[in-house]
Amino acid sequence: MRLDLFVWTATVYIGLASAEPAPIVCTSSTEYVGYDGQWSPITIRVGAPEQWLSVLPSTLSQETWVMGLSACDGTSACQAARGGLFSSNGSSTFQSLGLYELGDSAVLGDSQVGYYGLDTISLNDMAFETNQIIAILNTSSVWVGEIGLGVQQTRINGSETRLPLLSSLVQNNSMIPSHSFGYTAGAAYLLKGVPASLTLGGVDQNRFDSNNLNLTLSSDYAPVLAVNAISVATSSEELPSTWNANPTALLEKSEAATFTVDSSTPFLWMPPTVCERIADALGLYYNETLELYFYNDTISTPDALAQLNLTFTFEIGNLPGSTENVELALSYGAFNLELSYGFPGFDGNFTSPNVPYFPLRRASSATEYTLGRAFLQETYLAVDYERNTFSLSQAVITEQSVNNVDLAAITRPNNSIFPGPTTSENSGLSSGAKAGIGVGVAIAIVASLVLVWCLLRRKRRASSSNSPIFEKSKTRRIFSRSPKSPGSNTTVSELIGDKRQPTELNADNTTTRFELPASAAVEMPAAEVSPAFFQNPDGRNNVGSRGDLGPPAAGRTQGQRRHSKEEEAEAARSERSASPVPPYSPEHAQRLSDSVSPYSARHSRGFGTVSSGEPGISPVGNSSGNPSERNSNSAPSPVSPDVTFHRAFSRFTQGSEPSSNESSYGQHLTPHAPDRAPSRSPSRGSRFVEEGLEDASEAPPSSSRSARFSWEE
Repeated sequence: MRLDLFVWTATVYIGLASAEPAPIVCTSSTEYVGYDGQWSPITIRVGAPEQWLSVLPSTLSQETWVMGLSACDGTSACQAARGGLFSSNGSSTFQSLGLYELGDSAVLGDSQVGYYGLDTISLNDMAFETNQIIAILNTSSVWVGEIGLGVQQTRINGSETRLPLLSSLVQNNSMIPSHSFGYTAGAAYLLKGVPASLTLGGVDQNRFDSNNLNLTLSSDYAPVLAVNAISVATSSEELPSTWNANPTALLEKSEAATFTVDSSTPFLWMPPTVCERIADALGLYYNETLELYFYNDTISTPDALAQLNLTFTFEIGNLPGSTENVELALSYGAFNLELSYGFPGFDGNFTSPNVPYFPLRRASSATEYTLGRAFLQETYLAVDYERNTFSLSQAVITEQSVNNVDLAAITRPNNSIFPGPTTSENSGLSSGAKAGIGVGVAIAIVASLVLVWCLLRRKRRASSSNSPIFEKSKTRRIFSRSPKSPGSNTTVSELIGDKRQPTELNADNTTTRFELPASAAVEMPAAEVSPAFFQNPDGRNNVGSRGDLGPPAAGRTQGQRRHSKEEEAEAARSERSASPVPPYSPEHAQRLSDSVSPYSARHSRGFGTVSSGEPGISPVGNSSGNPSERNSNSAPSPVSPDVTFHRAFSRFTQGSEPSSNESSYGQHLTPHAPDRAPSRSPSRGSRFVEEGLEDASEAPPSSSRSARFSWEE
């Protein structure tokens, strides 16, 4: 093997290992999910073996939430709609922590709890983090799992704090250059479907038009900005009857307030007065049961509003009343959403038709003013935790921007408020760089040893080429040598014999004779010549010793030449029968015929992996393959989250014996849901609760939900 090739390979390994960390582009999809709109999810892998799940980014939470097996009734339609289900028993690396509340219990209520644990989260084949906080949900209050982009640490039971995923990628393995991210939610209604874009450790410059507005994070690292004005304009010559001007104001400058950018909710949470102003301008009505705004067919419809070519303009700044503002424009399509089955209070099933609505919610206080996921469909959010700043820009939605990536890393400043890789204080290289350099050095050493061995082996061959042993070995391999080409200058020498000697190989006149190539005659090894070869018909010897062939033919007497041709041929055959060289046969013919090639279909992974007997892990569906985990006692209706949640977590009692087929990697016993699950601090999940739902913990298990919304008027 060539030394220069090994040196080049080692150099590449060292170069890759010592290079600066680069941003990570998360895998997004246009297999849209959601019961409150069509949202482009991010694909992650959880556990070992990896279970593929679709989740939505949360700009506030620092945790990862996944949907459990009891979140569906076992149908593939439900599993696909919820982005796949996670089986803790199907993961050999899951470590159970118990039941805890999700987010702030004062807002979400006691029934919103998750089954917490630690497991591995992978973003791609190279980027993964072990021992990450995972919350398994079996409720429909959260329809699709979430991946948290926050940086606050989580403390459980007042014990050891846990780094969130984003911080772990920086501080543990130096996977990304900084605590930062860039995100836009994508737009299912534009082009042929625009996927989301999530970049960790940097931004995708193709997906936004930058501006000079510098915004600061709040004290708890949340992206909070000021909305100083909102207006709507139309390109139609005929204005709606409720408009006094074009554009018409929806939020006056005197009503400026601070809003949180929170992608865990799809809605715009506005002051009630602003909500009513928007409803009047668009012809919407408020449904008290679902607490959402719907279209009044007698005044306006989604198609009629789409024909007006509406544009909503948000004037944002760092503080209310600021003179340094940026205007961001969103089309009507960003707010033309549909509710589907699964949404709390929505009657029907997965075949029920979707219902158009406008994603507007009434905020009960100023702390709930929020710009949700719908707003991020046509804007781009970039957060730099290292500098405590963020930006909100106009998203670029073109075929070129969607199909190409232009990454820009956000580097760590010298005065960063967050720590860097844990190894950077002791040495100039991270653990990943050290590992890469070690691999490169090891490859270089192995290359040198292999090269020295090859040179020594070649030298031994060259030095032994003149020895009798080498010559003898070479002459034995007559049939493995190729004949010299006709253009060769080497003289062809035949074996010792006479013209009456038959041809060594079976051949006819059209076949070239295979002879030993050499520059001089070479003698074949043979045993002692049989005495019968030198005897005359009378039994007398013609020679006195081996090798004495008598006088030359010209000097022989008449008596010495009286042997017949038949007798001489018989003597020649007798000598050949006594030769020690056996007839030619392939040395390993039998072994090769019985063996199996390592590249055969039986062993080659190129022809399919040999089944291991383990259940397959599907991006959607029952990941563990356990029928028992889909039994009737744990198959809740997706729209009855609370009752079925407690039933699902009551499948096992402490000390009960699990069934033999319940677990692939050891049973994780799930305790009964307590009257009040313990909290952990801090945690920022969704800050909102759906109103109008009765507390299932107070209802008997057999009772049906009374708070149902019917679309029949």
